[in-house]
Amino acid sequence: MKTTAAVWARRLARVAVAASISATGLSASSFAVRAAPAALGVDEGGSHVAVVTTSTECPTGAFLSGLAANPANGALPPPSVSVSCSDTQVVVRTNGIPTFPFVTRTPNPLRAQDLVFRFTRKPVEASTPGAMNLGAIGIAIDGLPIYGPFEAPFDGTADPAADGILDDCGGHAGPAGDYHVHATPACLPADRMMTPGAVVGYALDGYPIVSPVVCDDDACAMTRTVRSGWVQVSTDRNVWSRYAWQEGAGDLDRCNGMTGADGQYRYYAVATFPYFMGCYRGDPVASGGQGANVNGGAGAIRGQAAGGDRPSNGHPSGRPGDFTLAPPPGQLMAPRPRR
Repeated sequence: MKTTAAVWARRLARVAVAASISATGLSASSFAVRAAPAALGVDEGGSHVAVVTTSTECPTGAFLSGLAANPANGALPPPSVSVSCSDTQVVVRTNGIPTFPFVTRTPNPLRAQDLVFRFTRKPVEASTPGAMNLGAIGIAIDGLPIYGPFEAPFDGTADPAADGILDDCGGHAGPAGDYHVHATPACLPADRMMTPGAVVGYALDGYPIVSPVVCDDDACAMTRTVRSGWVQVSTDRNVWSRYAWQEGAGDLDRCNGMTGADGQYRYYAVATFPYFMGCYRGDPVASGGQGANVNGGAGAIRGQAAGGDRPSNGHPSGRPGDFTLAPPPGQLMAPRPRR
């Protein structure tokens, strides 16, 4: 039986209430959660699970509040995240300090930042899904920048997770001491990652990034973990040669998302490549999306590094081809190599 938007909304609301009472009643399925909220310095009493029911509301409640300094991070300030909205945009300011202990995985120390992210409150699907930029492609609910699943061309456009240069929380620090995550946010509170529809971040095109768990029935008595359609096809360092999206290999489209029964498009934070996103399903430029560079200014969305891990001499780092939509609607063709 087809699930209506109203049923979907009621279903997710029930799940959110249940999760706020006891996260242990939900199955984590195949997703591995490495840390519990109490270990992260999160004020559990003031936090709640935000579930996507509409993409036009100001998502102030989606971001974590009551973040406390982790003693392991020494004299650094406590994590700070603030969210505000205009009629058209969401503005997130963060100092980029994690709630979990910082573990050195690069030569770079951790430093507090002054980062501002802007994205639209009303995302619209693009007719042509777009290549991801170097630097920030989104912002997690704990205020940590989200980067794409690749390093700069200087490093072979390689998968940092496959290269073993990410900590257990999926991130590392860039040259300016800016911590960011490339892979699934394993150190977000466990209830977020186990709750269907729970927001874990937002992409710069305005679409939410949610947990990988979905309901399998109207009452959400049965849940499952969605799978990416990207599979490893070689050992090449360049991620776009190492991995390929194969229709039918998973539940998600090439951009690592899908449209729910309520008509809303979402990206899903999965445990495998591409982790958060495989491409932009919306247009971050047209929607006013802005990442934040390491100095706190608005970074470039496409065509040059925007706080990337290594200087890229202006080379774009997104996929090596364009995307076009072909019939039937919503099906994505393979990228065409640039010449």
